[in-house]
Amino acid sequence: MRWLTATITVALLLGTAATPSAANSFDPTKIDASFLTEILAAATDDFDVIVRSVPEDKAAKDGQVARAAERQVERAAKSVKKHGGSVKQALAIVGAVSARLKGVQILKLTRDDDVDYVVKDQKLQAQFDPALDSAKAGSAGILEVGAPQAWSQLGITGRGVGVAVVDSGVYAHPDLAGRIVAAIDFTTLAPTVSNVAQGDLGGHGTHVAGLIAGDGTRSAGLYTGVAPNANIIDVRVIDANGSSNVSIILRGLQWVLANRTTYNIKVVNMSLGATPTGSYKSDLMATAAEILNFAGVNVVVSAGNTGPFAGTITTPATDPYVITVGALDDNATPLLADDLMATFSSRGKTLFDRIAKPDLLAPGRKMVSLRSPGSELDSLFPDRQVTVLGSLSADYYRLSGTSMAAPVVAGTIALMYERSPNLTPAQVKKRLKSTVTPLAFGTTLDRGAGLVNAYRASASADTGKEISADRVSDAFAKDMKRFIQGQHFVWRDLAYNGGVDSGGVTWEGVTWENVRWDAVTWENVMWEGFTWEGVTWEGVTWETVNWQSTDQQSTGAQTGTGAFWDPVD
Repeated sequence: MRWLTATITVALLLGTAATPSAANSFDPTKIDASFLTEILAAATDDFDVIVRSVPEDKAAKDGQVARAAERQVERAAKSVKKHGGSVKQALAIVGAVSARLKGVQILKLTRDDDVDYVVKDQKLQAQFDPALDSAKAGSAGILEVGAPQAWSQLGITGRGVGVAVVDSGVYAHPDLAGRIVAAIDFTTLAPTVSNVAQGDLGGHGTHVAGLIAGDGTRSAGLYTGVAPNANIIDVRVIDANGSSNVSIILRGLQWVLANRTTYNIKVVNMSLGATPTGSYKSDLMATAAEILNFAGVNVVVSAGNTGPFAGTITTPATDPYVITVGALDDNATPLLADDLMATFSSRGKTLFDRIAKPDLLAPGRKMVSLRSPGSELDSLFPDRQVTVLGSLSADYYRLSGTSMAAPVVAGTIALMYERSPNLTPAQVKKRLKSTVTPLAFGTTLDRGAGLVNAYRASASADTGKEISADRVSDAFAKDMKRFIQGQHFVWRDLAYNGGVDSGGVTWEGVTWENVRWDAVTWENVMWEGFTWEGVTWEGVTWETVNWQSTDQQSTGAQTGTGAFWDPVD
């Protein structure tokens, strides 16, 4: 029996019929093709959407950054209202708002000059498949990646480093006592920050947090996470049934960006994903992940659990700038010789962009971590509970999936930052991939660079950067132009597009006065060549507008989809 956990799937009901009038009143370049098909089949139905407006084509100046972001959100809201829709939330991280409109209204919205793109606010569903009658697992995976070696030889445990767990919540487990420094729940109508744990009704986020930062208090150190002194920032975006949607996740990431300095957040762990419906270049979750990355926050994403076939990487793990983690089956031993690629682990190339993924592997099968008593997973699958010898209670829980592999890498990054606080995400990714333990099985499209090695990655003094061979997403390129205007261009390839831009100007001859800032330029410009330290990211995360509707909040299963933690074969 395979082990799968927290793969998020998206069900899109694609229709074929459409009214002639509706078919003639939309701009197909401003809407995802699969969503357009769905609307044309049911033009009078209501849809939850995310509407992004066109960014201002101006350089950012002191005192104007926040206002520029404010105007972009306001324009999106104004367009929605103009076409008869209702606005829900400001999603400033991607220059958008979440809203509800009828299909015909969405079609008209695409012809609005102020609208850049419209996407469906997809319902996401986490699914869990427990393995039956599996043997008791210890912490073989933690041993195999060399975490204890980093603790003892380098003296690092992740102390003071913040890791945001964007998941189903985190239970106040004794192994995390005093280190859940902030918690916020975006599945509620009025999210507020708490400095104490708010619980985990799903059970998944607690397990993830334990693999990152559990200190083994209730197991005498047996079930310890990779960075046992790191701080956890609990950002709840998944409800008790394992359900969410894109706008809720975007709100969570937006909050992380705005509060990264307050809690020293260096890593975001996203053990979730959705089936991609197109290129990452038009994916708003990918855009949010890229913004975090360039703002200095490493984004670690599980590859997905829909393997073993190629082209199964889920989004936002499809984005070239995130760290995508696949799962290794360590066979319940710390020995490399008996390791295998976990059959459930998704692998590349990515479906639409043909990008090599995952970036690397971490142990992800039969991982023992923290239990959230009475949670949905705990109640559905009590056989996964783990009781330490001599204990009167089951304090731990056994799960598998790339959801469990990603936090091993997130914990490793926390160790790296305690030792080298000034690392950039590009440097972190380079060190992670260049210090792996090589694997003999599979190909780079299965296993990436190899198995993460926490000790080697933390001990590395490599100052090199991982330079992406692929460009950033469309929304990122459009929004960031005003922040970097005037800086020196660095081109990926001076022979690209025949050696000229879309206007026929040689790449060496392109200046800010004659640049054609379009897809051709975005494709060839090296985004890592710009200076990002001076960007006022708080201007990107302008959050003072709140159009929360009072009648219904679109939160996946909470709106009556009937979704639940469902075992799948």
